[in-house]
Amino acid sequence: MTRDDIRRAAARRFAERGYAHVTLQDIADDAGVTPALVNRYFVSKRALFDLVAQSHTDEVEPLTEVDEFAADLMVYWQDVDRRTPALALVRSIDLDGGQLLEHELERRIRGPWRELLADDPEAAAKIRLLESLTLGLGLFGLGALLGEDDGPSPETLTVMERRLARMIKTCLSD
Repeated sequence: MTRDDIRRAAARRFAERGYAHVTLQDIADDAGVTPALVNRYFVSKRALFDLVAQSHTDEVEPLTEVDEFAADLMVYWQDVDRRTPALALVRSIDLDGGQLLEHELERRIRGPWRELLADDPEAAAKIRLLESLTLGLGLFGLGALLGEDDGPSPETLTVMERRLARMIKTCLSD
């Protein structure tokens, strides 16, 4: 359990402040352990960050239904625990010139959309738009980047989900 407690504490801290502004002491304090124990389990702060940034509770699933995808995306960005790896990556973009973020974007967003749009001559443009919708929705539309506690009302969320699905369908169509 302690190993998971440390990973969760690190994920929350990295998502809130980014890699450069988090210390092993911060993580240890949040997890109720010593910095030495954090190092024992994870070797280094960077190794722990890499684990957090590459972890997520959901495996990337192929897109089957746009309305379902839009609903899942709304749920993902509203779930503080699920979105922590994405926020940690965005807030730590200066760590490695964005290479880890690029890798995760390819694995989680670009790759699955590229598979779906394999024969589409406009795939590159569509993927960029879909990536912008995915990240923009969570970071700004739902306020994850700014840590907005009282996000949109339930009525607004319903409208956002419906319109998001419409935008994705429009982007995918010719």
